[in-house]
Amino acid sequence: MSSRSWVENSLLGIIVLNFIVLMYVFLIPRAQFMLSNWGEESASLMETSGAMDMPNQYATSYKVANQILKRVGEDAVVLMPSEGRETFLSRSALIQRLYPRKIYFSGDLGWGRFSSYLSDKEAHVVFNTGWRGDFCKERPVYSLGHTGLGICQVDKRNLVLIEKLMQKK
Repeated sequence: MSSRSWVENSLLGIIVLNFIVLMYVFLIPRAQFMLSNWGEESASLMETSGAMDMPNQYATSYKVANQILKRVGEDAVVLMPSEGRETFLSRSALIQRLYPRKIYFSGDLGWGRFSSYLSDKEAHVVFNTGWRGDFCKERPVYSLGHTGLGICQVDKRNLVLIEKLMQKK
C-alpha cells in the first residue's frame, strides 16, 4: 500500500490541478502574446489587443495618440472632443502618450490656460463627425487611422470659435 494518506493525495491533486489551471489561463496566453509580438516597438505594442488573459482596453486611444504624435510638434496644444461613448478615448492614455504636449478636452475647466498657450504655440483640433466646426475649412484635414476621428491645425484667428466649441459639452 501507499505510505501517503488520502488527505495527502487529495492535497497533491489540488496543487497539481491549480498549477495546470494557472498555466492554461495565465502563462500560455502571455507566452503566445510575447512570441507573436517579439521585437515590436513599444508604440505598436500599445496598439495591440494584448494577451488573452488581460486585454488592452485602451488600444484605440493609443492608436489615436500615435497618429497625433506623427502630426504635431512637442510644444503643441491639442484640443480633443470630450470623453464619452462617441469617441471611445481614454483621457489618461492620451495624456500619458502625448506628454509633453498640452491636451484639453471639450468641456474642461482649463480653458484659461489653453488660451494663454495658444498665443505662442501651434494648436491642433481632433474632431469626430459630430464635433467638427468651421475651424478646419481652410486647413488640411488628416484622418487618424480608422477611428472616425480627424485632426487639423487651427489658426489663432479661430480662437473665438474654438472657445465657443470648448465651452460646449
